[in-house]
Parts: sequence; structure tokens; C-alpha cells
Amino acid sequence: MALSEREQQVLRDLESQLHQEDPGLADTMDSRTTGPLRLSPRHIGAGVALVLVGMSLVVGGVVVRNSVISILLGVVGFGMAVWGVTLALTRVEAGGGPGSSRRPSRRSSFMDRQSQRWDRRRGSQG
Repeated sequence: MALSEREQQVLRDLESQLHQEDPGLADTMDSRTTGPLRLSPRHIGAGVALVLVGMSLVVGGVVVRNSVISILLGVVGFGMAVWGVTLALTRVEAGGGPGSSRRPSRRSSFMDRQSQRWDRRRGSQG
């Protein structure tokens, strides 16, 4: 359902008021809504590996006859499995993950150059 003009104006007023009162929160909210978040295949693979290792430790803890070692292996294995699930479900920005901070700048400069070329062509034709 589309918003009426009055509702759109109220939302714009609220947004500008938020930017004035708490610019940090407004920037955080803008960054969360501007880029799509996706699951990272690297995180999913590492998470699955951690879950498998964690479950192996839990099974190993059941097999061990010593109660202290058994409890310790069970707790460590469970912790690794939880960490693996958390890692697998971590969402990253669609632009890339850690270590790819250089790539978007090259893409943006490439896109900027293409945009400038396009503008020059459009300006010379008109």
C-alpha cells in the first residue's frame, strides 16, 4: 500500500529530525539499509567445519572414560559447534568481506570514469 503525500512528508521530517538530533544513529541506520546483506560462502564453509569438529569433540567426550576429560571435551565441542553456527549465519555486505576493501574503491573509480565518459559523450551529442 502506497503512502499518501502527507505520510511521506511526515517520514521525511522525522528522518531529517533524526539526522539533526543523533547523526551517528542516522548514519548507522543508513548504512544498514543501503547495502544488501548476504550469507558468505566462506563463512558458511568455516561454520560447517567448526560444527563438524565440535560434534566430533562431543562424541569423543562420550567415548572417553575419564569424567573430567569427558566433560571438558563435551563443553569445548559444544562451544565450537555454537561458534560454527553463529559464523555460518553471519551476514556480510554484498560488496565483499574482510580483505576486499580495496576492490570496491577500484570499482567505484572505474564506474566514475565510465560515468564521466558517458557524460562527455552525451554533452558532445547534444
